[in-house]
Amino acid sequence: MSENIKLSDDFLKKYRDAESPLDSLGRFIFYRTYSRWIEEQGRMERWWECVRRSVDYNCSLAETSDEEAQELFDNMYNMRQFIAGRTLWIGGTEMARRYPLSNYNCAFIVMDDIDCFREIFYMLMLGCGVGIRILKRDAERLPKFRSNFEVTHMPYAPVEAGKRKDNTSLEFTGSESAIIRAGDSREGWTGALDAFIRLCTQNEYKGIRQIAFDYDSVRRKGERLKTFGGVASGHKTLLDMISKIEAIIKSGAGSENDSRQLQPVELLDILNIIGENVSVGGVRRAAQMIMFDGDDDECIAAKSELYSMNSGELELNADVGHRRMSNNSIFYERRPSDEELDRHFDMIRLSGEPGFINAKAARIRRKNFQGLNPCGEVLLDSRGVCNLTTVNVYAFVNAEGQLDEEALSKAQRLSVRAACRMANAQLELSRWDYVSRRDRLVGCSLTGWQDMVNAASLAYKDQVRLLRELRMIAHSEATEYSHRLGKKAPLLVTTVKPEGTLSQMAGVSSGVHYAHSQHYIRRIRISKDDPMTRLYKEKGYVVSDDDTQGLCCVEFPVRSQPGKTKLDVNAIDQLENYKLFMKNYVDHNTSITVHVRKSEWNGVKEWVRSNWNEVVALSFMPLEEELYPLMPYEAITNTEYDERVFGIAVVKERDLERLERFKTMPMECCSIE
Repeated sequence: MSENIKLSDDFLKKYRDAESPLDSLGRFIFYRTYSRWIEEQGRMERWWECVRRSVDYNCSLAETSDEEAQELFDNMYNMRQFIAGRTLWIGGTEMARRYPLSNYNCAFIVMDDIDCFREIFYMLMLGCGVGIRILKRDAERLPKFRSNFEVTHMPYAPVEAGKRKDNTSLEFTGSESAIIRAGDSREGWTGALDAFIRLCTQNEYKGIRQIAFDYDSVRRKGERLKTFGGVASGHKTLLDMISKIEAIIKSGAGSENDSRQLQPVELLDILNIIGENVSVGGVRRAAQMIMFDGDDDECIAAKSELYSMNSGELELNADVGHRRMSNNSIFYERRPSDEELDRHFDMIRLSGEPGFINAKAARIRRKNFQGLNPCGEVLLDSRGVCNLTTVNVYAFVNAEGQLDEEALSKAQRLSVRAACRMANAQLELSRWDYVSRRDRLVGCSLTGWQDMVNAASLAYKDQVRLLRELRMIAHSEATEYSHRLGKKAPLLVTTVKPEGTLSQMAGVSSGVHYAHSQHYIRRIRISKDDPMTRLYKEKGYVVSDDDTQGLCCVEFPVRSQPGKTKLDVNAIDQLENYKLFMKNYVDHNTSITVHVRKSEWNGVKEWVRSNWNEVVALSFMPLEEELYPLMPYEAITNTEYDERVFGIAVVKERDLERLERFKTMPMECCSIE
């Protein structure tokens, strides 16, 4: 890592003294998601300070000129482009130095050895989204689990902060007894899980019949987490996780001395239980996508009994409630038959899941493809990660509707260079670091595309030309800059991510998606106890209870850029946009959620059937809005928009920056919700 670039005070003065470019929704997203508490000044970061911190950090990862740092800063400040949202949150902090993987929200692993349990738990605790493949052949490579043991949980007697142990220890109190003393750190928690899994599977521990857990070093619930932000969830969540995993291990046990292979659906349960643990106690959600075989009926049906009707209300089934923690997809290594595809679309039409992954098409793009990250835009090998950057193409359209292609091309080069610098980071998990250094993957994404097309009246042939030019620029810059750094060129360079959070902050359509409608309500979840909740309610915003893990929804009236919205296009148009990007820009995959009207499902299925060889992964969602309350997006009329805007007061930066918020990690992942 080179010496940090320090953007000069003279350069920063005009930004420090200027009004923030964030609008009301953007300001809320920024302070909820990315702004950090400045202890010595007793306030939250302002936008220009967040950009300075994250640009300084990115430019410290490889030799970078002051001029380039200033150009990147100016573009980011004015929301023309972004480095990864994870780095906006964590870049330049002690956390980023100690845990470089915290910069990544795209990760994948094949579940085929017992280290996977610990590593997945670790990655989720850092806020990384993890794709996990549990094919039958993957599960068969895991050791067998025995069930001839009893677990006890020692009474919790918390020790003082200075006497807590950070790391977990495994102590043997005889030939048949062991105590796992859980440490007070993410390494401690993951170490406790790892010790338990090894006691259940390794031959050297087969005589251990009594396993006790000691949680005394785990800090009390509600204590502040100074390094990463947020507050401690307490020992009970760890205890509950271990108890639930024990129940899964013992659920299919035969005779007392039998050891058995866990089935993929049992692994799915354990992984979801781990994710449930990580998600407890805040806004943060552990993002997982589980991939399984097309003939694995148990995994396919895993969510079929999540809810039941009780007195006319949907009620969560507590026995399998953890299964809501992942999105699930079938991993096709051959083309599905017509009957299989018909069956699959019948399921998608009802619930949106399981999704599908066409591994054969992915391996044309990447020979050693093994799976995807949770949002499906990055092609990964096991223990692979990818850091993403974004260019907001709409920001380069002027008031006369002209696209400044020269400035856009320069931003694309800056985007590639920022991504390549992030690929220099040495990761703290050695096997993950090896894959990262071998592949040097980057993912240079675009957002605001449909807004740009609307504003610049860009014809289809001009879209093709522009996408090809941006891809060529990305590849040439990645190769040239990597060689200059003495590194090999990235294996893959271009992608399109969902672009939800950052695009909303910039006020543009997300990725390849169209804006929801000309006027709509955007609902954003936040903790009921967050000081921002009270502030926005006082300013006249509608705040609705969500009844989910102590959350509520703040409602924002939004006016889209003029032009087509998703209510003006059909599902086939959206699929053709996917194909446009896949053919002309994307190396990895284009993440897209296709919104489908009731009358369009058969046509969508036939399109997928006809274009199977060109599709890596797609997601589908019904377009109709009457399905459930508190939807993330709800179309409204111009009149209702005006009424809502009239009824709210401006929330200024000075109102927000004094709110003392010990936040969890950002909910940024990739989701467009």
